[in-house]
Amino acid sequence: MTSRNAAVLSLAAAAVLLSGCSAEPGKAAPATAPPSSSTGPRFGAPPVPAPLDASSLEKQPCAALTPEQVASLGAPFKGNDPKPDDAIGPSCNWKFDTTPASSVGGTLTTKDPGHGGISGIYSKKQFGGVTKFEPFTVNNYPGVVYDPADNSPAGLCTMVIGLRDDLGYVIDVSLDGLKKPFADSCEVGKKVAGYVIQYLQKGGH
Repeated sequence: MTSRNAAVLSLAAAAVLLSGCSAEPGKAAPATAPPSSSTGPRFGAPPVPAPLDASSLEKQPCAALTPEQVASLGAPFKGNDPKPDDAIGPSCNWKFDTTPASSVGGTLTTKDPGHGGISGIYSKKQFGGVTKFEPFTVNNYPGVVYDPADNSPAGLCTMVIGLRDDLGYVIDVSLDGLKKPFADSCEVGKKVAGYVIQYLQKGGH
């Protein structure tokens, strides 16, 4: 299992807990979530100020970043790997033209049980499921840098940004161990979050 899938599955596991708490007795949880959550964020998670329509990323997950934006992160753009049918949700891996290989991944967590949004990672913090937990905001949208492991490789950073109270976007940055030619991997991820939010604010184009 790749580090990206492990991080996303960690958030999905937290969402299972959320779905168990929110479903009414005798009723199945809905397969899809409405544009905004009726229950709002939980476990102390901050609310998303203006819910975003992320449907444009469901079929074209790599449209979130242009080659020029990827290159602006610190190294030339090499290519991307779209996975609209990924098990957790539509995802894309943007590759840099570097040696050793470096990349940035993004996953729209539409297939998380219950669509926990960033409440999922706040629940894991509450129950001791993360070793790193650093809230941040990008363009007024709340996010969290987190790590479910004790000894993650150098140059790896995982975070989730809230697009709606019930929907998150997981970003994982995997740079070479010396973090060259890049800046800090988490700062790279936050720039990616900003690009994704700007893309969706413009209506997905």
